[in-house]
Amino acid sequence: MIESWKSLAYTTKFSTIAFIVTFIGGFVSMGLLGALLYYPVSIVLKSFPWIDDMHGDWMWPACIMAGMLWSFGFVFGGFAWHFLYKYIPSVAALRVIYVFILWLWAAILWYYMIKNNYVPG
Repeated sequence: MIESWKSLAYTTKFSTIAFIVTFIGGFVSMGLLGALLYYPVSIVLKSFPWIDDMHGDWMWPACIMAGMLWSFGFVFGGFAWHFLYKYIPSVAALRVIYVFILWLWAAILWYYMIKNNYVPG
């Protein structure tokens, strides 16, 4: 098993470790990670209220779930890197794509969290 871990590419190792750390961190932080993720994606969620203005029984679990589910973005980014590496030789461009995938996944998560739970009132 150690040999198979050593044979993996750096990005695969990073994505695996980041997935595990952020999944656990999303739960252990009790919603702080999920709440912090709202800030960079709020520019595309302008039609919804600011995170401080949303209240209710749904908000805390939404923050926890957003943080935990965001960890899957590292898996998506790792897959994208693996498949795009053949076509995009620039490591800098691949890193930008990787970060964009993480940001986009956070935006998608928060959009659905708010869309399905927020009741203006």
